[in-house]
Amino acid sequence: MTSKPLVEVTFALDDPSLDDYERKEFAKKLLKQLREQGDAETVERTEDLNTEAGSKSVLDKVVGALTAEIKFGKVVSFFSFVGEKFAEKPIEVHVKVGDREVTIKATGEKAVLQAKQAVAEFKALLGGDAV
Repeated sequence: MTSKPLVEVTFALDDPSLDDYERKEFAKKLLKQLREQGDAETVERTEDLNTEAGSKSVLDKVVGALTAEIKFGKVVSFFSFVGEKFAEKPIEVHVKVGDREVTIKATGEKAVLQAKQAVAEFKALLGGDAV
């Protein structure tokens, strides 16, 4: 039995008009909702988005980021839920599947649509059997 790859998604509000407290509070509320919703295998607050010493993540200065791991079969439902929560708010989403990754900056619904498309492309590159 081989373990199936998970989609790793890191996302946060990308609104310069909000202060750190507002971003953290939004993330705290969304974290609870995502855990209750149940599509993600794991969902946690992301304090340090740098994965390697000395690396510079495009999200490294975003406060209130969350990281979730989702099975391919639940990606659409997960992103639909996230899209509703962000709606027209500016969001930055980083999607990683295996060694493939993409970062998207847009309003919630547009970013979620682009993220879903990226996951579908990554899945196809993995041979389509990752569901």
